[in-house]
Amino acid sequence: MWLYRLLLLVATPFIARRIWRFHKRYDNYRVAETLGKWAPVTADLWLHCASVGEVLAAKTLITQWLTQHPNKTLLVTTVTPTGEAQVQKWFSGRVQHRYLPLDHTVCVQRALKQLSCPQLAIIETELWPNLLNAAKAKGMTIQIINARLSERSAKRYEKFGSVSRPLMALPDRFLAHAAADAERFKSLGAKDVAVVGNIKFDITAPEDSEVPIWRQAIAPKNEFVWIAASTHEGEDQQFLAAHKTLLQQVPKAKLILVPRHPERFEAVYKLSQQEGFQTVRRSDDQLDTWSMADVLIGDSIGEMMRYFAISEVAFVAGSMIERGGHNPIEPAILSKPVIVGAHTFNFADITESLIHDGGAVRVRSEGELVDQLLLLQDVQQRQAMGQKALSNAKANQGALERVCRFLDT
Repeated sequence: MWLYRLLLLVATPFIARRIWRFHKRYDNYRVAETLGKWAPVTADLWLHCASVGEVLAAKTLITQWLTQHPNKTLLVTTVTPTGEAQVQKWFSGRVQHRYLPLDHTVCVQRALKQLSCPQLAIIETELWPNLLNAAKAKGMTIQIINARLSERSAKRYEKFGSVSRPLMALPDRFLAHAAADAERFKSLGAKDVAVVGNIKFDITAPEDSEVPIWRQAIAPKNEFVWIAASTHEGEDQQFLAAHKTLLQQVPKAKLILVPRHPERFEAVYKLSQQEGFQTVRRSDDQLDTWSMADVLIGDSIGEMMRYFAISEVAFVAGSMIERGGHNPIEPAILSKPVIVGAHTFNFADITESLIHDGGAVRVRSEGELVDQLLLLQDVQQRQAMGQKALSNAKANQGALERVCRFLDT
């Protein structure tokens, strides 16, 4: 653990800066909890969701667990205030919330002294050594839900085997996406690994009265709308360039550009303007201006399903650069044709399956992206591809029920 302690020490100034940014920017951020100063809390299950993405992944799981256990209590922790905001939006009054303490021994132990809970479940593979050790010392059962480990990440863990192998042995069970993930966890020292699938498949298209309103606002004459979802630095320029080329042949086309991280909202908005596009922001909340825009910047949290719903085609970003891509399940559930870039190693199995079944297509350049967008001008082709995406997603459902059974054991 000496290497981890050294890395944590080196990272402390950067962590402190992030805490300060959160404190200055978000009224709902409680610094004291991050330092381990929790109010006493008793729960039957502690579920950790790092940020918005993990909260979204766990939404259906939380809902089902609360339904199945109306007399039990649930604690949800997040790292970010945007994650906390989503917890409060959907489950205010139904769950308890705390901010995860920093993974310094003193912070973790201070927090856990205030906690009475038999089990900890962590969404995705977020493994904090001091937290896991402290939870084990309290006799808690630890399970990692939606556990995934890409080949690239597994190789990185292997390089630091003296740290990673004891770390992988701490959780009582990993509930893995797929067999390939399970084998990687086992090779790194995990004790008990079960293949249960991905709970993100077990979402349903929500009934949302805002969708037809938004759709009418952005495309009153049924213009072609496509989305670049969860973009990273280095990608936005490519999507804007592709949209500029698309407009030469489809003059009324609309692009919804949704940056992955809130701190980039303003920069992407300005970039779109600098590129000469008529650009509007979701946060301006002026729907009457959307129809006049070429680009809508999706600068909001927790509305991605709504953005997908009003689009004809979904590009799942993080894949035009070596970021590894994001999860394509949400647009697939909404029967949207999916486009991805060359780099999808974060969700390799899911993406390859979707491509194999005809619900997604891979592009490797702006030119190829434009070609696919032009092909998907054909309504019948869009609908056929979208239906294949939905069929693929439905075929992979069932993980939620399996995860709930493990949480009850």
